[in-house]
Amino acid sequence: MELPLQVLVLGRGFVGKYLTDLLEEKGINYASTTTDGRDGTIKWQYLSAEDGTDTQTSALPLAKSVVVTFPLLGSTVTRNLIENYTRRNRHGIADSNNAAPRWIYLGSTRPFKESPSDRYTTPEVTAGGARLEAEECVINYFGGCVLNLAGLWGGERVPSRWGRFYTTKEKLRSRLEDRSLHLLHGADAARAICAVAMSNSTPTSLSGRWLVSDTRVYDILQSITLDNRVCGFLSTLLEDENVRTLLKASTVDQVVTGESAVTKRIDSSHFWNDFNTEPKYFYARDKPDPY
Repeated sequence: MELPLQVLVLGRGFVGKYLTDLLEEKGINYASTTTDGRDGTIKWQYLSAEDGTDTQTSALPLAKSVVVTFPLLGSTVTRNLIENYTRRNRHGIADSNNAAPRWIYLGSTRPFKESPSDRYTTPEVTAGGARLEAEECVINYFGGCVLNLAGLWGGERVPSRWGRFYTTKEKLRSRLEDRSLHLLHGADAARAICAVAMSNSTPTSLSGRWLVSDTRVYDILQSITLDNRVCGFLSTLLEDENVRTLLKASTVDQVVTGESAVTKRIDSSHFWNDFNTEPKYFYARDKPDPY
């Protein structure tokens, strides 16, 4: 029988890189996967057969906590992955007392529409789709933990560059009434995941959804107006009296420098309080990444 790792990271992408760096720093034994096996990772990609046949998890090492960083679409795929891995895990870990791995699945805060939403808010099914179905499966069938992460940033992933998503004046107009932006630095996401993975709390107390943001509320307009195209769209929109009234501004400069009218949509206080920690890295438009 093999001794288990503390943490297995399925998908060493944006968050996974921050997480593995943190695990190394803390001296926690782990393994991680990528689809091409780069940088010493395990080459692995999950392709679930419709009949539930497992041809992938046998290549994975055993671990006490498994972090799934990529989206699972629907309950069937999710159950196949977890059941096949867990079945093997229970028979392969020395001195495991038949304990199942702790599953940590990363979701987003996108399906949460109430203001504010917290870990007890019911997400909107239409906004969550198949990913929400996977979250429900992780929680209800396997007692897992879902971390619904706010907008991730860090390194080259900078909110001030997100103006590229607003390719038309109409897309920008759609954000004028709700300018609220909730963020989470990749390093703080990693700290949150590590806190769950290494927690001594009972699986029951960890199970469920946890919304995770840096607790602040930012203004998307004040962030993306570094983009000249966005500024042009906004300047045109400000020719409309209704837009000027809504934004309480008549020029782009007044929007950028004026008082921000944002409301808190995501309340992540449950997570930071229950795990007795707090976010460390905060976004500022004109300052470098603090990490």
